[in-house]
Amino acid sequence: MNIIKNILILYVSLCTISLVIAVPAKRDIRKRAEINTNFFQPLTPQPATTQPTIREYDFRLYKATLSPDGVPRTVYTVNGQFPGPIIQANVGDQIIMNITNQLGEPTAIHSHGIVQNGTNWFDGVPGITQCPIPNGGNFIYNYTVDVPGTYWYHSHYIAQYVDGVHGPLIVQDPADPHLSLYDYEYVVTFQEWYHNTTEDLLHIKMSANHTGDSPIPDSVVMSGIGQYNCSSANGFNGLSCNSSVTPPTYVVQSGKRYRFRIINTSADNHFYFSIDNHTMLLIEADGINIKPVTIQKLPINIAQRYSVIINASQPVGNYFIRASATTACQVLNNVTINIDHLESLNWNATGILHYEGANNSAPTSQEWPDTSEPTCDDVPDASLVPFVANPPPQNVSQQFTFNLTFNGANQSSPSIFLVNNSSFSPNFISPTIMQLSSGVSTQSLAANQNVYAYDNTTGGVELIFINANGGTHPFHLHGHSFYIVGKGGNGTSPDPSTYNLVNPPLRDTATISSRGWMTIRYYADNPGIWLLHCHIEWHVEMGMVVQLVERYTEFRQRTIPSSVKNLCQSSSSSTTSTTS
Repeated sequence: MNIIKNILILYVSLCTISLVIAVPAKRDIRKRAEINTNFFQPLTPQPATTQPTIREYDFRLYKATLSPDGVPRTVYTVNGQFPGPIIQANVGDQIIMNITNQLGEPTAIHSHGIVQNGTNWFDGVPGITQCPIPNGGNFIYNYTVDVPGTYWYHSHYIAQYVDGVHGPLIVQDPADPHLSLYDYEYVVTFQEWYHNTTEDLLHIKMSANHTGDSPIPDSVVMSGIGQYNCSSANGFNGLSCNSSVTPPTYVVQSGKRYRFRIINTSADNHFYFSIDNHTMLLIEADGINIKPVTIQKLPINIAQRYSVIINASQPVGNYFIRASATTACQVLNNVTINIDHLESLNWNATGILHYEGANNSAPTSQEWPDTSEPTCDDVPDASLVPFVANPPPQNVSQQFTFNLTFNGANQSSPSIFLVNNSSFSPNFISPTIMQLSSGVSTQSLAANQNVYAYDNTTGGVELIFINANGGTHPFHLHGHSFYIVGKGGNGTSPDPSTYNLVNPPLRDTATISSRGWMTIRYYADNPGIWLLHCHIEWHVEMGMVVQLVERYTEFRQRTIPSSVKNLCQSSSSSTTSTTS
């Protein structure tokens, strides 16, 4: 198969994403859709400017039929693309995202990792910071990007991002301390892929008597492209299956150095990322520059982002790029949804690193050997030392402990996850931001809102997680990056004597080990309502969510934009109370 020739043919039609992605107002493009091939050309960084620049994007969300892994299904697209367009800006720039919703259901867009300081109402969480954008509606997110790094935007309504509503959000820094280490940069995303929509999967998963195990995917896709095992009868229900999908191909020039910005956009799977024969220099984790560390394989959990640099110094040829799901992190039993798909599932997505001048043959390169047993945990904390020393709060003025437990299904109710014995359920009709602004006290909010409030303006906040589950949980905090001051596993308890209070890892998504604990700290410097949740999407739907109301006295005095208020007046009556 002429692999490289096919992918190069695609390049002819490629063009660099513009600062304004405009959709003609009178042109119906709902039937136009494609895999986003902009991933397979180097990013063109935005030129540095003396003043912050407005970066405006028009995004139309609609459903279309695509075949990312060779099997057609309904995909939730952004401007007809999967994954969605790449947003680019420089640190300090203003991003305007004009969302037109034509999905046939409500939606909302969260910019993952953007702290939204002073713009909490644009954090994009329905039931918390806004009402959903109704079908046929329009809403504009308008915020400043204060910290450079690798981020992504995604729907935060039900599980829409798993069906396709997501894309990279790259904030470049003209003063990047690592800038001299690389010549070009690429973006790579990966996720498991289902031939059923999440609406169908959730209908089964959230039914009574179901054990709560996550569904088995049908394939794994890298930058929107995968390959389903077409010889299997399961997973595509008799639909056509293309066994010759052109693999995702990244072209490099011999002697050049490439920064790969890597994003795990999965619903459920922890991955190991590697490139055969090429070591990687790890330089960024979740938007934080770190002291460079050389690695061969990169563990990356759901919603995390890393940057690595590779040197195209190997003999001219073709090498596999690998994103391998860590199967030990998946609970499998005879009642797992789609368990009959297991035998046909390839848990690995493979792309190609193609050197200019190489022939078009398929790679024969070998994967880096495992130096230890793969785990479901993160890059070790010792390898995530911030490039610039940044000590955490030394004094704690507010502390919360969160016990994470599981309640199995019975004849009348489905399985749920609990935080301190309470399972979260959002209120899409009357979100927290509207209730607090109208004078409702935090104590008066419903118990299933899982609200924890603090009003301190000095010192730091400390959160302690105790995981009673056998699985791991990648927890994400909105509105902040946090310091990981301590963690442990295998049934151990928090030990303050082991805390790193000098220069610990700083990030926004970190994994709590199986039956383990983690302690994080951050400064209470961003008044607002911030979601804290496991980013395994099925666990979000099952209630593993907390709301942190920070400096609520000050926040109540802020004026919520009328556009946000109007959403609650125009939200569709079809909006349900299913968890977001």
